[in-house]
Order: sequence, then C-alpha cells, then structure tokens
Amino acid sequence: MKIKRIEHVAIAVKDLDAARDTFAKLGIACDYEETMAENGIRLAMLPVGESALELLEPQREGTRTAEWIREKGDSLYHICLEVEDIDAALVELRGKGVALLDEVPRTGHGGHRIAFLNPASTAGILVELVEMTGHP
Repeated sequence: MKIKRIEHVAIAVKDLDAARDTFAKLGIACDYEETMAENGIRLAMLPVGESALELLEPQREGTRTAEWIREKGDSLYHICLEVEDIDAALVELRGKGVALLDEVPRTGHGGHRIAFLNPASTAGILVELVEMTGHP
C-alpha cells in the first residue's frame, strides 16, 4: 500500500463557524465547505501545505461526530491518509488482519472515495483512507 501523504487531520467541533474563524486568525483560511446531509455533517477544509485541517460539525444527534463531541468535547477526531488505490489498500490491510469499519469504499467529502479503519486495529486512533477521485 502506498501512502502518499497525510491528506487531513479532522477536528470535531460544536460550532464550525467559530472554529473556522479561530483558524483564520492564525492565517489558516477555509477553501472548501460542504454539508453532507446523509451523514449529518457539515465540514470545512482548511489547507496547510500539502495537507489540511478538516473541521466537522454534526448536524443532528446520533451521528458518530455528535457522539464523539458529547463524550470528548471539541477535539481531534481522525487522521486521513491519502492512498493511490483504496481498493488494493483495503485488500492488503484485511490480509494483514487490520479490522475495517468500511469493507468497501464509500463516497466522502468532495466525491472522493474513503474508508475507515477500526480503531481497535490502529492503536485506538480512527484512521481514514482516501483515494482522491472527486473534486475539489
């Protein structure tokens, strides 16, 4: 599996607008926002070099992000690694005994193909894989 880069580090937030404004004061501007109604998430991408910070605000109760914030407050949520071929990466990881939350890739932000790994197999850290296939 070829990991190209850390694509983004996700931060779960109660108030996306306030968090985005805070990072803007640090010189980190938002270049993309999206509401993913099916996932109950509003997100903003803030580029930092070749990576980004992703702010995630739950839009309804019962989502993973809402539960995370209820348990841990605003905090780091996951790390996203860009891979060349997500299908091959999942096959390889499954073969190595890594538990997957997503057995097959699904559509994520910007139309990219994503899959999450089970934190039980990744030192308790939620890891997302992404194959950059969509826009932006």
